[in-house]
Amino acid sequence: MKVDVLDTTLRDGAQHKQISYSSVDKLDVISALDALGVQYVEYGAPGFDPAAEKLSRIIPSSLRSKPVAFGMTCKKGLRPDEDEALRALVSCPTATLTIVGKADARQVRDVLKTDLKENLRIIEESVAYAVANGKNVIFDAEHFFDGYRHDAGYALESLYAAVRGGAYILTLCDTNGGTLPDEVRDVTARVVERFPEVRIGIHTHNDTGLAVACTLSAVQAGATHVQGTLLGIGERCGNANLSTLLPLLAEEGYAEGIDLKLLTPIARTVAEISNVSIPDSFPYVGAGAFAHKAGLHADGVLKSGGSFEHIDPATVGNRRQLLLSKEAGKHLLIAKLQPFFPDIAKNTEGLKRIARALKEREDMGYTYEAAEASFVILAGKILDRDVTRFEPVGYSVTNTSDEPECTATTTIRVGDVTRSASAKGLGPVHALDKAMRACMLNFFPSIDKVSLIDYKVRVINPRSATGAAVRVLITTTDGRHVWKTVGVSEDIIRASFDALSDSYHFALSDDFDFYFG
Repeated sequence: MKVDVLDTTLRDGAQHKQISYSSVDKLDVISALDALGVQYVEYGAPGFDPAAEKLSRIIPSSLRSKPVAFGMTCKKGLRPDEDEALRALVSCPTATLTIVGKADARQVRDVLKTDLKENLRIIEESVAYAVANGKNVIFDAEHFFDGYRHDAGYALESLYAAVRGGAYILTLCDTNGGTLPDEVRDVTARVVERFPEVRIGIHTHNDTGLAVACTLSAVQAGATHVQGTLLGIGERCGNANLSTLLPLLAEEGYAEGIDLKLLTPIARTVAEISNVSIPDSFPYVGAGAFAHKAGLHADGVLKSGGSFEHIDPATVGNRRQLLLSKEAGKHLLIAKLQPFFPDIAKNTEGLKRIARALKEREDMGYTYEAAEASFVILAGKILDRDVTRFEPVGYSVTNTSDEPECTATTTIRVGDVTRSASAKGLGPVHALDKAMRACMLNFFPSIDKVSLIDYKVRVINPRSATGAAVRVLITTTDGRHVWKTVGVSEDIIRASFDALSDSYHFALSDDFDFYFG
């Protein structure tokens, strides 16, 4: 049995409180989802949103994914052709529509404020109106599981009404997100048995944290159409997370046409467009999904990837990370350092000194898990094979209360030559970075391609109040690669200067390309 996938990131996902998509954003997301291989992309509601109506007319016709427009049944007391929103939905050029209608008798009485028979009429006639105008209709049975629990007969009648109207997919919606997997499986199996002539779909919300599990349960019960959002984003606690669900469907043999090797890069692309962060702990696509810190685990995956990983990270476009910490064992240190220091495996004493330095530096507040560039520089100094190309001599930062800008001066030495430069910036770190770049351009023109893209500060020992040590983590790019460095001090400017220095040291290292392999 194969299932198809409808991604509703641009419709249901857009209900997330922090998200607002422009038309350009939506086209970029559609393109990304099309490359991933989902069968349907639900992009919005032309009957309610003029921007979605305009978008419907510029979606590329070359897509493999089918665009889907969303709308509601006609209002009570109206015929479908009398309902302005439904007319707008049906008149848009999109061939496939999702029409949502109530499947819970209580919702019909309390929300629609109409009788049960009238609701069945508007479902049947709305679907039939769209089908008569050449549309393929997916019927979303809103509040289906709650409705089935309250009055199973009426919930099923809402589905029969949609089938009489010509719907070819019936989607069972757990709109409130409170139904558990066993109930989803049992109810879906009964619906599949009742409606052999149409396909049954599933649409779950994550209010109990079980949306993916509920979707899998429905598929195991015979559902052949699943809906979700790529990152699980959506109203309240979100929707079924397709970035987790798709690999599971593929593993069970249900999914086809999905290019799983693109899953992680596309998830990150959609996250960037959506202006949300992917938690490191997200299955499959998170930065930490295949990260190993414990010495035993890191040693295990170096010997055999399957020892502490349920799949090969490459199958979902992700990569393994072996995190550097005081728990790091000999094999992990060798794996991290060998590209830079090829004979490190033979240097037993050097490895011991590096392991000891890691423990000492972590006790001071350093962390190299997300700052491996700084670790390479530290190891080079310990091994007397300094990878640095310049020596930071000093810095100063000044500002006045009546000016928003700070002024920084830095001094570096390259060989026997010393140079200083000053620059103004919006804050001390910005000024310091600009001054350091200006200083180094005298010696290293290639540094012009390098820029700071992220800056984080964390207080290490908050009980010391304003005298607390801080850890500064800096992320830098040259347009092709991204690396991170760390600095620690009670002086936030000093910590920033050290992290910036490491960042530029690493960019100029002869072995820079080895890090990115």
